[in-house]
Amino acid sequence: MKDKKACIFYFLMTIVFLDFGNQLRKISHIPYIQNINNPIFSISHLNNSGSAFSMFQNQALILAILGVLIVLFIAVQVFRNITFEDKTQLLSLTLFSAGTIGNAIERFNNGFVVDYIRLNFVNFPIFNAFDIMICVGIFLYCLYILLDFKKVKNG
Repeated sequence: MKDKKACIFYFLMTIVFLDFGNQLRKISHIPYIQNINNPIFSISHLNNSGSAFSMFQNQALILAILGVLIVLFIAVQVFRNITFEDKTQLLSLTLFSAGTIGNAIERFNNGFVVDYIRLNFVNFPIFNAFDIMICVGIFLYCLYILLDFKKVKNG
């Protein structure tokens, strides 16, 4: 174990983000919330049996297992290589893991994920809070790589 604080942060914050995403999913089913419709976004429900942009339709079990394997790989990397000082990297992996686990749980339980956030100002697929966590996690990780590369390059 490289850094006990990093491991604890990773596992606890993954649980917190997982719970947050799950609560947003539950809230999206409240009738009052379902009536939200403004120029920016609306709440709609779509059962998505695929992945991003509805790719890999009806492959929920394979996607769920793949998600779990990816998160296990990330957890091992956090355990072995990441320190608490690598906060951007740690946060990005935490967000990605929470989003991936959240969608995997829905796929295992339902055979699909429930997407419910529709952007009204652009033609874009409906998504959910776990999808946001995955995308923000990937963005932060890319940012971490770019800034780390710049730091190494500039010495």
